[in-house]
Order: sequence, then structure tokens, then C-alpha cells
Amino acid sequence: MQAQTLNVEISKVRSNKGNILLSVYNAEKGFPYESTSCIKIFSLKPQVGKVLLSAKDLPRGTYAIALFHDADGNGKLSTNILGMPKEGYAFSNDASNFLGLPSFKSASFNFQGDTTIYINMKHF
Repeated sequence: MQAQTLNVEISKVRSNKGNILLSVYNAEKGFPYESTSCIKIFSLKPQVGKVLLSAKDLPRGTYAIALFHDADGNGKLSTNILGMPKEGYAFSNDASNFLGLPSFKSASFNFQGDTTIYINMKHF
């Protein structure tokens, strides 16, 4: 069987600094910020505008993605004194975090073959 490819296009990247850290989850447990619960982590070099990830080693299934732009290189999503993110972040399906963190269900997508998903980075 030929490997299936998941392409993730991330838009609205504001700087070339640091890395974009992208976590792939296959279950609700730990989503979206417990990296020990995700099945795959990718580190991408950011580019102003868009960044593309091509993952060829994921089996078919239901997944959700959480990512953030670690511009300051500290390995975590930096926040201000009110807890609002100071760095860009996003979820698959552009799942909303208006009233807290999005659920796995709201961010999940079905991966059964070559697939491209589009995610817009959010900024405060």
C-alpha cells in the first residue's frame, strides 16, 4: 500500500523567528496542549505568510492538530499577565477557543487518504 500524505497549510504566519510546533492527536485525551498525549510532533521553520507541512507516515484515522508559533524559542506558548497568548496559535478546522480550549471533536478531521487541510494562525 502506498503511503498516504497529510498536507497542512498554515496561513497568517507573522514572522520568521523561532519555530512552529505542531502536535497531532488521535484522541481527546490531552488535546490540545499535553504534548505527552499526542502521537506526532513536528517542528517547522516559519516563513512570513504560509508554511506547508507534508506528513507521509500517519495511518488512516481521525486526528486533531494544535500548533503554536514559538517565536521566542522557549518551547511553550508565551502568554501575557492575563493569560492571553503573545504568540500565534491555531487548531485544525480553525476550531474556536472563544470560551476556552476547543474540543477534540471540534478540531478533528478524518484522514483516509491524501488530504490537505488549511489552518489560519490566530493572534491577539
